[in-house]
Formats: sequence, C-alpha cells, structure tokens
Amino acid sequence: MTLIRYRDLTAQPWKNGLGLTREIAMDPDERFAVGFGWRLSRAEVRETSAFSRFEGVRRWLGLASGGAFELRIEGRPPHTLERAGDVLAFPGDVACEGVPLLGPIEDLNLMVADPQLDAEMLLRPMVGTLVLSRGQDHVSGLHILDGSITLQGGSTPALGAGDTLIIDEQSPGLVRGVGAGHALFFRVFAR
Repeated sequence: MTLIRYRDLTAQPWKNGLGLTREIAMDPDERFAVGFGWRLSRAEVRETSAFSRFEGVRRWLGLASGGAFELRIEGRPPHTLERAGDVLAFPGDVACEGVPLLGPIEDLNLMVADPQLDAEMLLRPMVGTLVLSRGQDHVSGLHILDGSITLQGGSTPALGAGDTLIIDEQSPGLVRGVGAGHALFFRVFAR
C-alpha cells in the first residue's frame, strides 16, 4: 500500500505547456511511446486550454476541485462535469479542450496505454468504515476529494483532500479505514 500526499507532489508543465500537472503514480513501460502502461495525475486548469494528445491512450478524467468544467472533445457534444466527483472517459488521441466555467479547477487523470489493461473511476462516499481489498492483477485506490480517512491498524495520520491511497499486489489483503467525505475510487485491471 502506498500513501501519496498532495503536498509532496511536484507541479510540472503539461506536455503542451498549457497547464500544470502533478504525477501521483505511474507504471513505467517502455513498450509504449508515452513511457507508461498507466499513469495517475492531478492537473490544474486555470483557463480554457487544449489538452495534450496521447496516441493510443485511453483517459478517465474526474473533477477533483472547483466548479463546473466543460470538456469539448472532437466528435462529441460538449460535456460538463458539474461537481467534484463527476467523471468522463474519452480517447487520449483526439482533440480536447477544457473550459473552467466558474474559475480554476483541478482534475484527476487516469491514463492507460497498455491495451491489455482497462480501468474505471467513480465517486465513492466515505461514510463510517471502509474496506478495500487487494485483488490479483490490478491496482486500485482512493483519491480524497473532501473530508478524510484514517487507516486502521497503523500509525499513519489521516489522509485529507488531495491525498491518494494506492493498493497493489504487495498490499495487505484488506485495508480498512474510517472516513467521512468523498473520494474518487480508481482501478486498473487486466482485460
């Protein structure tokens, strides 16, 4: 199990230089032109910006903070993520423009390049005790949107907004925590 604190992430320019991103986790894989099998990051969008294109990559984007965020994706009608936790999946190799409608936003990006993998991202309320299980051949986790979660059985301080918990094959069989608030749950798994 890996705990990643938002405050420890380093902001880097987007591939196209139009925004900032903070890489949370990545599975390096040189078989793919992008250099990863999958990648999780959090990005800042302050104004209308074209997204970087990633050939052969599938994307899941969730609104992490801020107001409404419109995505204008080539070949689709505009789609608005209205509140934190709303998610949209789309191909990474098509033209896409992000439009913050009510001021700057941050989003959570899950990108998958490996065609042998699939993924999902969805809003998960954190109410009372949470149990996350380790699975074979997949990575999962929580990215905290608001509130906090305290893991049971350890001395780790609570995870708060922007922090991420990643569970992989080396994690304990079950991870338990007590939480309040909301998180984006994500999973990368073999097809």
